[in-house]
Amino acid sequence: MGCGLITATAHLPAALRSSKIDVVALIDSTIDTARTLARSFALNCTISDTLHDVIDHVDGVLIATPNHSHYPLARVALEKHVPVLIEKPLTTTYADAIELCELARKNTTVISVGYKTRHFPSVRLLKRLLANGWLGRINRFHYECGSRGGWQPVSGYNIDREKSGGGVLVVSGAHFLDRMLYWFGAPAQIRYRDDSYGGVEANCKADLVFDSGAGTFAGTFFMSKTVQLRNTFTLDTEKYRCELPETESEHITVVPHTDTGLTMELFSHAADKHQASRDYFQVQLEEFADTIHGTGRPTVDGWSGARSIKLIEEMYRDRAQLDEPWRIYPRTGAPTEHA
Repeated sequence: MGCGLITATAHLPAALRSSKIDVVALIDSTIDTARTLARSFALNCTISDTLHDVIDHVDGVLIATPNHSHYPLARVALEKHVPVLIEKPLTTTYADAIELCELARKNTTVISVGYKTRHFPSVRLLKRLLANGWLGRINRFHYECGSRGGWQPVSGYNIDREKSGGGVLVVSGAHFLDRMLYWFGAPAQIRYRDDSYGGVEANCKADLVFDSGAGTFAGTFFMSKTVQLRNTFTLDTEKYRCELPETESEHITVVPHTDTGLTMELFSHAADKHQASRDYFQVQLEEFADTIHGTGRPTVDGWSGARSIKLIEEMYRDRAQLDEPWRIYPRTGAPTEHA
């Protein structure tokens, strides 16, 4: 469901490569978009502009539409007891996310959320190293991810706050928030700032404090659609400095504090070093297929997807204005261009 850029470049190619997936329908509210996509992949499948036409004839539905439409489309499937894989974020509101989770539980079906990076062995390895204490006590972390411009979906939903649910924090930053919650749990304190003036934010920063079984430690992040950043997660512990670039799926780079001239690459097992070419959209889809057949379970289920929506809502609710040193603020409070 949804035949835009993410389907054309990622989900559909992954599905067609997999022996576990049969693509039986392409659906888009603009039916010509679905027809064009089917022709470009030489697909002989059902083409429709509504999910209702096919829902009784499929084993599962991948929802890859603008964020605001995830909730009503998922309801159509879940009410028919049909499992859904929903591109992140799950919904645009926490209330809608919880409602979908309760509906899935009531109808004994499954929600999987498309946080692809949670399937990375490097992400799971860091979780394991934190859990078993191998890295030692956590001191702090910093994450930054930014580019000039970025994702340009066919619908343009990402520049409409009502459709996207937010700006850079939701559209690209939600992947990190999901990983952060997986590694550390929810922060105890949040100081969040962004540059929104009622629309979608292009830049945001946060200072976080965590108080958990791993102790008390601080974290920061900077996400941007206007600044090219390092696109790396850096974790400082009592023993090591660890780095995990945004696109690194297989290993973690570790530098011991006792010998900063030494750099180590950690893999979860030897085979991972030779599997960097794996398509994690395909991994995600095949896990969804296994879940449908009762031989697997979602890496990110609906409840996990809902908690990241809750955190995003908390950040937006208590937001402050991000400092913008290139502007001045007169006593009226209205921003004006700096001379």
